[in-house]
Amino acid sequence: MNISSVYKALMTFVIIILSLASASGQDAYTVVRYSKLKYKVTANADVQTYVWRVYTDKDLSFEANASTQCKLTPVTGEPNAIHVEWLDDGVYYLTLYANGTNGCSNKKAWKYTVVSTPTIIFNEIASSDCADDEDKFATQVIAELKAGIALADSQYPITVNYEVTYNGETKPYTTDVAYGDQLLNIEGITEDISNDKIYSIKIIGATTIFGGKINPGAEDIYTRTIYAIPNIEDITY
Repeated sequence: MNISSVYKALMTFVIIILSLASASGQDAYTVVRYSKLKYKVTANADVQTYVWRVYTDKDLSFEANASTQCKLTPVTGEPNAIHVEWLDDGVYYLTLYANGTNGCSNKKAWKYTVVSTPTIIFNEIASSDCADDEDKFATQVIAELKAGIALADSQYPITVNYEVTYNGETKPYTTDVAYGDQLLNIEGITEDISNDKIYSIKIIGATTIFGGKINPGAEDIYTRTIYAIPNIEDITY
């Protein structure tokens, strides 16, 4: 291989790897605490090794604590990917070091802000209906990353844990909520055409599709009243 070919091959590698950019050109992302995500870059045949690390400073000097701040787990068969479980609030820099087969190397850092502020509430806190022998109903919930900012659609479906209480007895339930309608389908409801029933439904907590924790907000209790319908005796003549 002549010098021109070597230089050309080197430039090809450098151009490809520089598409990762440098550690100084960071983007910013927000992630919910306790989320576990898989991060991946396009595999490059000219890269010999990929090394993933997480730092707590923009100078990439202090690594995050694997026990208390974030945990990295290799992805079998995919050195260009990593699983990261975000364990504590804070600002972090997920960093990839790519070492090329030609001896060149590069790195890029992505800035992540981990938050424990997401909340979930009922859109309304009470409703009523007449008994119709259909033992089901749904009500809308609202999940927010923080006040006034809706949880992104990428975090759905979210899994909601709630309790239904009637006549002093409480039972737990779990169901998924889709992003589009954000309807929570309530189980544990039985209707009675002869008697009024009042159910109390309380949100216990929720998680994103990645396992991020969502806390109940202020309006976490919903009251559902089901009224009996008038009784009509048999006709007489």
